[in-house]
Amino acid sequence: MKRRSLVLLLLVAMVLAGLLVQRMTVGALPAIRPLSEFLAWPMEDISKEDVLAARYWTMVDENGRELLITGRRIHVGDEFITGDNRLYRVFRISERTAYSRFVREVGAVFSEQRESILVTWLDRLGLGDYPAQPAAENEGMEPAAAPRGLIGIYHTHNAESYIPSDGDAFVVPKGGIHKVGRVFVENLEEKGIRVVFDETLHLPHDRGAYRRSRATTERLLAKGPDVVFDVHRDAAPRHVYAAQIDGDWVTQVKFVVGRQNPNMHLTRQFALDLKRISDKVHPNLVKGIFMGRGNFNQDLTPLNLLLEVGAHTNSREAAKDGIALFADAVALYFYGPEGELLAPAPGALEETGNRLALRSILFLLGGTAAIVIGFILLNTGRFGSLQTALGPWLGKVRNRLEQGDRSLAPWQEKIRNGSLSMKDKLLQLSSRVRRK
Repeated sequence: MKRRSLVLLLLVAMVLAGLLVQRMTVGALPAIRPLSEFLAWPMEDISKEDVLAARYWTMVDENGRELLITGRRIHVGDEFITGDNRLYRVFRISERTAYSRFVREVGAVFSEQRESILVTWLDRLGLGDYPAQPAAENEGMEPAAAPRGLIGIYHTHNAESYIPSDGDAFVVPKGGIHKVGRVFVENLEEKGIRVVFDETLHLPHDRGAYRRSRATTERLLAKGPDVVFDVHRDAAPRHVYAAQIDGDWVTQVKFVVGRQNPNMHLTRQFALDLKRISDKVHPNLVKGIFMGRGNFNQDLTPLNLLLEVGAHTNSREAAKDGIALFADAVALYFYGPEGELLAPAPGALEETGNRLALRSILFLLGGTAAIVIGFILLNTGRFGSLQTALGPWLGKVRNRLEQGDRSLAPWQEKIRNGSLSMKDKLLQLSSRVRRK
């Protein structure tokens, strides 16, 4: 009975590990439907009636200081990185006010350092979270003669408009947001960048809009773009997005990352990287990064970023000026000042996804190993039994590492040595216990 329970436990662990292995490349992720589609999590903005009645959502810190006013519903667990890179997390909702706590300052890499022996060991092996944007290693070198890439742009909410210029917050079928998108396209094309601007309509403006725009996103991705942008405008008082940049009044741009998608870690880091570049080119242009409940079709690719270009109370002209400045940051991030590639090289995001998936697998196997060890000790009370039970398993791990794997290649030797060292220490420990 004991042996049968142990075998069943190992089989469950193997199945779970197999599922994770199948997802070890970013390219495999699109086949997985977002969980939000099954749980019906709200992915829509506030209603048109709420927008016209100025019923917004407000995010404040512990002292009641306003951090964000938005037309997006805010939920407990949502996070916001402010323009000065301070991370806040929502812990309570009352009416339409979201109360948040300051978490920490965010540097170039989002992932925080957690005090854990296992995490520390993984980080030393190079398996921690890494930014999608690699360090600038080619500074001072001659620019590459590679051709410009391709960028995709679309609008999930086609009717979004700007009251001062368009006369209404929603104009059917194509609101002022389409004209803002067109300026984005034109400014990128002026820099020699090819752009696919898909103006497919996804009306009406309801919770089904993202489901309808999913086909548009997939159609754009089939063309092989470096990135796709879903361009929106927010709903908020005029002052929230108004900013004076380079002597002109423009609207800021806010990034939105969905928390319910398997690419969340990559998309979040990409948003942080792009913000860092924008902060250098046009300081204060990016209002911040909102990480909210939803998916926003970002499970289809890590490089699918939702943009909020101003609010309905801002003028369309100010939004056009803001998106034109943002085009400078996009061009610099992806293609550099003279065309050299600054964004992730082909396969870089895939390797990053491999590391994240591998990290999850190691956590799973580590937890399973702890359960197995506890099971053996509870049933035998002898450390010596560990050698017999775990010896074959550790041998298989060592053989697998020695055979090599594409995703483990950079760290193969370190992992192999680490596993051998751990096995030796375990054998020494069991030997000392037996002598006692």
